Amino acid sequence: MTKPLLALLLLGFALPLACSGEKDPEPSPLASRTGFCNSWAQAACQASVVSACDAASVEHCVASQSDFCLSVVPDSYSVLKADACIGAVKVAYSDANLTAEEIQIVRYLAGPCNQLSKGTLDVGDDCMADDVCDTARGVYCIRKQGAEGGTCQEPEETAPGAACDQPDQVCDGEHYCNGENCVVFKKTNGACTADYECKPDDRCVLEADAETGACTPRLELHEVCSADDDCQSHYCVRESGATEGECASMIRLSHSEPLCDDLH
Repeated sequence: MTKPLLALLLLGFALPLACSGEKDPEPSPLASRTGFCNSWAQAACQASVVSACDAASVEHCVASQSDFCLSVVPDSYSVLKADACIGAVKVAYSDANLTAEEIQIVRYLAGPCNQLSKGTLDVGDDCMADDVCDTARGVYCIRKQGAEGGTCQEPEETAPGAACDQPDQVCDGEHYCNGENCVVFKKTNGACTADYECKPDDRCVLEADAETGACTPRLELHEVCSADDDCQSHYCVRESGATEGECASMIRLSHSEPLCDDLH
């Protein structure tokens, strides 16, 4: 047997041995829904939050917040956009204060935490909520104004004045779809039949049994409110068990703050 041939045979035996010693890469901690929620909890339970909420320990905070996460994250969880969500949660809790926008992220899965589902329905299927659609790939439950349900669609933003009657067509933040075209929101005090016709800072107030109301400004900071949508900030802070509170733009976490219930 020639030396080159012998060398090739020895190399052939050596390669499997070398490869067998290599370790498989560690799976991403975000790959599973449980792993994602553990990472979410660790991002939330920073030292400032543990101290402000008077948590028994970091471990207690993580266990409690992980349970909360599992209660809001879709069963059809997707890892595709998970990193962005965890990053947003970490930033939101970094100073133990939560703005109205941050509250929407960490409590109600506002963007970028609104892309965590691979969905259970196909594009064009009827839906009632975003998380049954493939939000991780940009597919959402698009409802036409006034409709109870919608269909899973990849939204296509339509120019002001253009048609918006197709299932995937949506208007920009300065216009609403009147069923045919994207038109400017009604002015404050203008006649309306539903909130979607009014500017974001207004809501449509209808008297009992009336079919038409008026676009009325949402409540300003510190005014008495009973629901988040009452406020321009979209955050009504209430004590546990209270039916009324006041409109706020930010909360400071403390042991008496209801948001600390699942952070200690």
